[in-house]
Amino acid sequence: MANIPDAEERKTGGILSLVGGIIRDASELISKEVTAAKLEMREELENVKSTAVLMGVGLVALLVGVILLALMLVYLLQEYAALDLWVCYAVVGGSISLVGIIVLLSGKQRAAKTNLVPTTSIENAKEDARWITRSVKYDTK
Repeated sequence: MANIPDAEERKTGGILSLVGGIIRDASELISKEVTAAKLEMREELENVKSTAVLMGVGLVALLVGVILLALMLVYLLQEYAALDLWVCYAVVGGSISLVGIIVLLSGKQRAAKTNLVPTTSIENAKEDARWITRSVKYDTK
């Protein structure tokens, strides 16, 4: 007679084929999740880069303007307050320094909110891993 697999051999082959398919699907899914994580990180880095360039250009323009305004304020203060020139420089310099400290602290808080970890992709990968675990547990029984 011909080699006809009995029911037990078909069942074992079917389970092995099913588990093999699940493993291939899991491998493909993990590969796609890694690709998604890379894209998410690249996108976030592009946002950080463009923000840094804009802030740099703005900072240079602001610096030039502040220097010119500070010089104007020094001489204006000397003219109308009848103070020595060095006192006027101290008052204007101290005021600008205080504003600078406040701005730097606010920038530090904003920078702390930036997250370079691809949280969405990580959560999706965890959910996929849970789904695969459940599928393997139920399909092998």
